[in-house]
Amino acid sequence: MLRGITLLFFSIGLSCAWDHFQFDITVFCELNNIQDYNLKIEWVEVDSLNGQDQLSQPKILILGPGRQSFSQDGALNGDEMFSAGYKPRALISHDCTSDRKPVDLQLTVKRLCEIGHLCHYRIITDLTNHWGKEDIEPANFIHDNIDQFSDFP
Repeated sequence: MLRGITLLFFSIGLSCAWDHFQFDITVFCELNNIQDYNLKIEWVEVDSLNGQDQLSQPKILILGPGRQSFSQDGALNGDEMFSAGYKPRALISHDCTSDRKPVDLQLTVKRLCEIGHLCHYRIITDLTNHWGKEDIEPANFIHDNIDQFSDFP
């Protein structure tokens, strides 16, 4: 009986471990007539049954046109029951648009992050007049390693 209770507490302790994420991101804004644009990005994890879980803190940047790179990290302490893995989604607001009006973009990463691992994603996207919802493949992905990707920054 005591062994069963010990095993139960041990199992609960394992489910509370934090899984870490690293997103190495490159964005493009190919508008020639601007000096800078605003970008807000945060990461959530998409659940089938109970919506979204906060994965990262929002990052707010003022960037120049062309190619810009930055990193963002996050963490979660478990997923819904029977999950095949974490499904990260970027919630992006930006004004890299011809009319300079802010737009929202959701990028859902198709490559799941296996629970219990550090997941390192390489994301590259062109924001120029880009809004809506899209499923994307990461440019690169590795488990349990945060060594810099060869094309970053």
